[in-house]
Amino acid sequence: MKTKIIIVISTFVLSATTVFALSNDFNFDTSKLSFTENSKKDNVVSNFNKKYDLTYSISNIDQKLEEEIKTLTKKTTYLLFGGFNNTEETSEEYYKRHKEWLDLRYDPKIPKDDNNKFGLDTDSQEYADNLISELAIPQIFNQVNEMGLIYNSFGDIRVTKNDNIVISSIILPNVKIKEQSKSDPMKYDYLETNYVMYYYYKKLNNKWKLYYLYGESTDEVSSYFNEIESSTSNEKMAIAPSYESKIETVYNFEKLKNMTQEELNNIYNLNINNIVYLNSYYNNAITASANGFFISNGLVVTTWSFIEKSLIDAQYITINNKLNTFEFEGIVTANLEADVAIIKVKDYSSQFVKIGNSQSLKVEDPVITISSKNGVDAIVQKGIVVSNDDYIQTSIPLLTVDEGSPLFNQKGEVIGFNTSKITNASISVAVTSNILKEIQNKFSNLDFNSIESIPFSELKEKYYYVKYNQESTINNIPKNKQKEYLGIGNIEETIKLKLIKSSYKNGIVSLRYKNDIAKYLNSMQLASDFKQKLIKDGYKQVMNTNSKSIYKNKKYQIIIMDEFDYLIVVMVKL
Repeated sequence: MKTKIIIVISTFVLSATTVFALSNDFNFDTSKLSFTENSKKDNVVSNFNKKYDLTYSISNIDQKLEEEIKTLTKKTTYLLFGGFNNTEETSEEYYKRHKEWLDLRYDPKIPKDDNNKFGLDTDSQEYADNLISELAIPQIFNQVNEMGLIYNSFGDIRVTKNDNIVISSIILPNVKIKEQSKSDPMKYDYLETNYVMYYYYKKLNNKWKLYYLYGESTDEVSSYFNEIESSTSNEKMAIAPSYESKIETVYNFEKLKNMTQEELNNIYNLNINNIVYLNSYYNNAITASANGFFISNGLVVTTWSFIEKSLIDAQYITINNKLNTFEFEGIVTANLEADVAIIKVKDYSSQFVKIGNSQSLKVEDPVITISSKNGVDAIVQKGIVVSNDDYIQTSIPLLTVDEGSPLFNQKGEVIGFNTSKITNASISVAVTSNILKEIQNKFSNLDFNSIESIPFSELKEKYYYVKYNQESTINNIPKNKQKEYLGIGNIEETIKLKLIKSSYKNGIVSLRYKNDIAKYLNSMQLASDFKQKLIKDGYKQVMNTNSKSIYKNKKYQIIIMDEFDYLIVVMVKL
């Protein structure tokens, strides 16, 4: 990290475009928000040959620390923005919140230096750290006040630790941001977007204090990806434009800036034929996309979350790179904790990537990823290591379709594997090379023809194909109401979960579905087809978060909720 400070605070106020319409009369019970994706049970891995089991385990950040930082993250968000739908805060409440906010700032005691005109050691780390927090913390509070951001719930919270700094990110879905009206400069418009806050905490006197922070709207990241889209080329190596990162005040990007075109060319040429693009299809329409790479003869690594979504929504998967199309033979094994799956293909070359040592990575080291965002063209993105603990966090923004792509060091070695844990944001997360080394060591000495795999169709039929229990529905909803309510959004076909309970009373239908097939996909994701059908049928989306969505037309209100391993759909006749 930097010890010399460039006094530049990134602009916090961001322009936004409308993403979702927002209803302000719906408050969330945050105690019911669940971030425990491991609560979902999945026995599919037990079908794979036991000798292929991957023993790699992510130790994760200390659970007690993680819970402490998650609580602190919510408190920090409250102190910065106020409470949910905070439009009527009194002056007394505002000043109390402001004081607590300033008390949260990291303000270390700076060593004295009688030879310095300020009487302080201006070369000390304490001076540098204090300067960062002294500029960032008060200034951003004032900018947020001008911004007038209103939020209605907490979304997903992620926590990582690197040396003496803990980094947390929190999603604020469907926020309202005040922006000057284009038609009347004397008025303001409220625009809607999703927002992500990143907080950096350092310990001082045995308490975690706020050291640095920044925020970004999903629109800002989306505009970067739109710029990337125009950079792709099927004929030559395409290098993505640099993302204007807000963390350059904290991290030194000099090593990255010093990377040469020749180094990038070497990494690209060494690996481009080892990288593959995966698409899953239902009735010739793409349902999911990801990247992957050859790690041994005929074996491709990609994410388990892509495989699982494909098993739920698709009929088959295609695999290709810039030169060839490969026939999918089956799934060899998976490690759900690391979000890793191994696929066997029938036709392959004997080339595969070289695995490096992720433990040798240092914060601020350059890293590169090569992926395809459209299944045809490959593009190079580069960034720096932000943290390297149980996961590698980098400053490379990635899309969902980039999951499964390799992360390279400057030698062109794969030192990480980009997961689906954080996408569509300026920070991305990769699994370290430890599990990749285990895979390569386990399979490199095996005869390719002897490696067993399970066909896609077999796993889908056994675990992911749900036949709906019509009798259960008929027994709980009066027959004269079945056609009226169960035809909404074509729900029997568009929600791919098992209906375990249904009821009807006074114009309200309640449906409870069990999510016992998807570990990495929450129930709201599995209701995406139902939501899309509602929109297509003319329903207006008035609320959409990670755990709740509301749709309305003139006749019905549809409420969709995620509660642990269950999806609940309530249909109210207005």
